[in-house]
Amino acid sequence: MDKGSENCDDPGSEATSAENQQEDETAQLREKLLRLTAEFDNFRKRSVREREEYRKFAVEQIITELLEVYDNFERALASAKQTDNVESVVKGVDMVFRQFASILEKEGLQQIECHGAEFDPHLHEAIMHVEHPEHKDNTILNVCKPGYYLHSKVIRPAMVTVSKKPDTDE
Repeated sequence: MDKGSENCDDPGSEATSAENQQEDETAQLREKLLRLTAEFDNFRKRSVREREEYRKFAVEQIITELLEVYDNFERALASAKQTDNVESVVKGVDMVFRQFASILEKEGLQQIECHGAEFDPHLHEAIMHVEHPEHKDNTILNVCKPGYYLHSKVIRPAMVTVSKKPDTDE
């Protein structure tokens, strides 16, 4: 018998070959895992950088529009200091206010309608309850501070005065 045929029939050489193959496969999997881990770490870091960059410049467009309002307020103040005509000053400030409100509305800001509505704790914050015989319980009587939606999300609830029926313990 020659050595070549001996090695084929030797169970020890098959075990060694299988072990070597397993070790190679394990090394390849370990290397692949390390590469994937490094790629994921780089992706995570890049995502954090991009998110931070986006956050910094996300408001750029609205700031640019608000700069026009800022400039108009400066002109209105300068004009108010040089004139005695209160009506023209009020008219100018009103125009700037409408410009400002228009920009906010275009960006998705909407005021929460409250007058006469039923109190909703998701939209309103009751700052006072007032006994009122002419209104049902939990009817909004007065808005002390308006509330706002940004698109469909409440960003500030309205601060309201709410009615309650008078006590009838007489």
